This record gives sequence, C-alpha cells and structure tokens, in this order.
Amino acid sequence: MTSPTVRLGPLPALRISPGTLLTVLLFAVLMYPSLARGGVAPTTAVLLALGIGMFMIVSVLVHEVAHALVARGFGASVDHIALTLWGGHTQYRSRQMSTLGSLLVSLSGPAANLLLAGLSAGIVQLADPGTAVAVFFSVSSWLNLVLAVFNLLPGLPMDGGRALETLLGAMLRSPEAGTRITAWLGRAIAVAVVAYPLSLIVRSGGAGGFSLLTLVWALLIAGMLWQGATQALAGATLQGRIRTLDAASLARPVRVVPPQSPLADLEPSADLSAVLILDRSAARPGVIGRASRIDPAAAAAVPSAQHGATPVHAVAESIGELGALPAALRGDALMDAMLSRPAPVYLVLDEDGTARGVIMSADVNAFLRAR
Repeated sequence: MTSPTVRLGPLPALRISPGTLLTVLLFAVLMYPSLARGGVAPTTAVLLALGIGMFMIVSVLVHEVAHALVARGFGASVDHIALTLWGGHTQYRSRQMSTLGSLLVSLSGPAANLLLAGLSAGIVQLADPGTAVAVFFSVSSWLNLVLAVFNLLPGLPMDGGRALETLLGAMLRSPEAGTRITAWLGRAIAVAVVAYPLSLIVRSGGAGGFSLLTLVWALLIAGMLWQGATQALAGATLQGRIRTLDAASLARPVRVVPPQSPLADLEPSADLSAVLILDRSAARPGVIGRASRIDPAAAAAVPSAQHGATPVHAVAESIGELGALPAALRGDALMDAMLSRPAPVYLVLDEDGTARGVIMSADVNAFLRAR
C-alpha cells in the first residue's frame, strides 16, 4: 500500500504509513489499563489513551524533523520523513558530512524528545493535580523521556548507536569496524528487549493479558532492531568491498577494433573474448560509443578465405553502450562514477588516453555480492 505524502511548509515531504494508525491504537491499548486503574473514568481513560497515542506520533515527528533540520544544516539533502508502524525515519544523503555533523544529526532526535519531556513536565506543574490535562502531560512527559533514553542506547539502528558508530569509526579510522561493533550491540539490545518482559512473566508465575500484549510488542520491536542491525552489518560488508575496488586492477585487457575491421586482422590464435568492437559513431555525452564482442561460433562458421572480406561486426553480438573511466579511480569514487553514468561496460583509460582494458558492470556487481 502506498503511503500518502504530506507537505508541511518548508519541511521535507512527510510519508505517513497506514501502520501509524496501528501504532496509535497499540499505544492506546497499552495505556488504557494503567489509566483506568488510576481512577480515571472509563470514557475519559479511552480518550486519554488515544490522545497519548496521537501525541507519541507527534513526538516521533518532532524527533525526525530535528534530524532533518540538523542534517540540512550540515549540507545534507533530505529526501523525506517517514512515519511507520515502528516510529519513523529520516531519509537523507550526504557523503562528506563531518564527524561532528554526524554526531549532532544522530543526537538531535533524542534531544528533541528530551525537550518535549521537559515542556510536558512544565505543563503538569501548571495544571491542577489529578485533572485530565495533568494526567495527559504527565504520561506524555514520561513516554518522551523513555523514547529519548531508548533511542540513546548504544546500538544500531538507534540514534545512540549511530553516534557511537561515528565516534568509533573516527577513533579506529575504520567506518566499517564502527558499524560492526555497534550493529552487534544493537543485536544484544534486541535480545534484551525480549528478555526483560519474559523475566517479569517468569517472576510473576504467569502471564496476564497485559503482560502478553507487552511481550508481543517487545517481540515486534526486537525484530525491527535485529533486522536493522543485520542490515547495518550487510552494509558494512558491502562498504568494505567497495573500498577495495580499483579501476586499474579490475580492468580486463582488451584489443579495441572498429566495426569494419576484417576478421583477417585478428591472429588465428587470438583470444576472441579479449577483442572489443567499438562503434564510435554512436558516441554521446558520457558514452564513447556502442560495444560489441565477437561470437566465437559465428566467427568459426566463416570460411578462412572469407576472413578478409568479413567485417568483425558481422559476427558480433552487442554488449551495449560503452562508458569511460579513468584508471586512477578507486573505492567510493569509482562507484560514484559508475552510478552517475550507468553502462554495461566501461573502457578504462590511462592518463594519456590509452585503453588499459574494460570493466564489466556485471563483474563488479558479482564482486560486491560476493558471488
């Protein structure tokens, strides 16, 4: 189901998942028993529970807006803010953000929740004790405090984990090491999220309806945390492989020939797979032409006497457009260059314009996927 998109003034696009409504209802169900036991009338307790659920969604939105604004302040491009069943996230892109910027972006969300907790606590002090307003903001203050503390836990995908990831990456001079450490801490936190309500159930000698609902909610949260940590580990592995990419090392040696070149120009023992047919007439900005390679079966079917009159393009199969890459490119710079101008094959050129070889996109993809 497509999430509806909302625009709120200068803020990034807001995508609201239908699961957000379920989050409101789950919060209301979790909050109602304690409100009812506190002496609040049933109808008022229902309204308060729903209101608290809505306020938590607003709190998550404020949390994500803080991330977005700070990220923008440090030069990032913010794509959108999403509100989901699990809370929310901010999608932004910035390759060169400083360590300080990354830390402040990570910590801005929890800081916003701490501010909301303080404001709510202040309203409680102004309200008459025991009134619906006092109860509403008292619970909201406590929940924002819990939200801030939970997000500050030092494991991915929490904000505290992202801050620790940044610090460890800078200290160890290895972003991948920082990611791996904090991802495993995130997995440990996911286990603890389930272990805590389980221990309460065991200690109490059984599970009531509320404790079972809490356990189910904990299992859902733990699953989200585990999945996020696992994705971070996969991302660290991928980034590590990207850093080892080297255009010069990846280049396969080739002999570049024009389409009209006769088969006779190739040595009888030539490796046909190392021959690249380049049609430069198909060149356009960012593309130096269309590439083909010789089909060995088709070439073998041509009688030797006809090799001089048979152009190589007559026995070739198309590869597609041919891009160009400097041989000096490595790591992220090489990936950026390939992604900015996608092509099935790239000609790797030395500084003097000499063709060193070709890089097949399929080979790079296979390497990154460890296939």
